[in-house]
Amino acid sequence: MNGEDLLTIDQLVEQFPAFREKTVRWWIYNGKTNGFEECLIRIGSRIYIDRTKFVVWLESHRPVADVVSLDDNDDEVPSLKED
Repeated sequence: MNGEDLLTIDQLVEQFPAFREKTVRWWIYNGKTNGFEECLIRIGSRIYIDRTKFVVWLESHRPVADVVSLDDNDDEVPSLKED
């Protein structure tokens, strides 16, 4: 780890716009149960997120292999409307 990999919550949200600050704070608050604690560095009251460990943590939450994705299926998505 180097200093360039450390992000504040605001910096993380800026680099990963899919996630809101509120979501990241929830991950931090529940870090011991969801594994996010591994991404954190606490110095006093300041919290930093290790970007590399965050990406690994994020990748660990991909769907399991037995879930069918649209890419694996040549059929179109079925319509919810009845014809």
